[in-house]
Amino acid sequence: MNASPQATTLISDPGKPSTPTLITRFLGAEIRGQFRALSIRLGFRKLYDAVPDDWNIPDSEFAQQATAAAQELCPDFMIRHCFRSYCFGAILAARSNLKLDRETFFIAAMLHDLALSDKHADDPGSFEWVGAKLAYDFCLEVEQQERRAATIHNSIALHTSLGIAHRYEPEIAMLHFGTAMDLFGMRADEIPSDLLQALLREYPRSEFKDEFSPCLAHQADSKPTCHIAGAVGVGILERIRAELVPGDA
Repeated sequence: MNASPQATTLISDPGKPSTPTLITRFLGAEIRGQFRALSIRLGFRKLYDAVPDDWNIPDSEFAQQATAAAQELCPDFMIRHCFRSYCFGAILAARSNLKLDRETFFIAAMLHDLALSDKHADDPGSFEWVGAKLAYDFCLEVEQQERRAATIHNSIALHTSLGIAHRYEPEIAMLHFGTAMDLFGMRADEIPSDLLQALLREYPRSEFKDEFSPCLAHQADSKPTCHIAGAVGVGILERIRAELVPGDA
């Protein structure tokens, strides 16, 4: 991760990837995931212990402002998804011995789906980049440094970018993995079962599949050249898992 690209400039919206590109990225992610799991089982890759401080919710004024901004726009099921994505990503970082700026990461997690809210769902452009711009502007409005705002922007812009986001710095990579765990169960086996169940009790996934999938379907239907339209076209909605553990949804 030390050689990862850094979030110094704002990444632009590439639009809908081609089907061959997406299939290649999906296959690459599957292979990387299987290799990672095998390496862990064989003891070649170590999983470190995670403690509550690793995923505690920041209580700074900035964190409170971001939470309030998200709650003003997004429904409860989406807010719970944001909290889960933060917790999952923060725990994965700890288990991999990666250092996160947890406040920056929390802000990115809380604001990453602003563009799926009713107010912004039909704004032109891919929802990831619409949301990234909203989050970037919010950060500057509350007088955060531009570099931090850029990291938050790029974390949100790339959070659905399979095969790309994992190459970047931890805040960007872990938002991708945290959201992917909540949607597909990606890397869920790296979180101890009792901890996973405790988080799901605190931030329930009840009916998440039924509530969230239509948001992505609307993006693909109303903006057929947007980034997520490519993933929807190759079956991403069918891969969204109803359960991370038995009975959680």
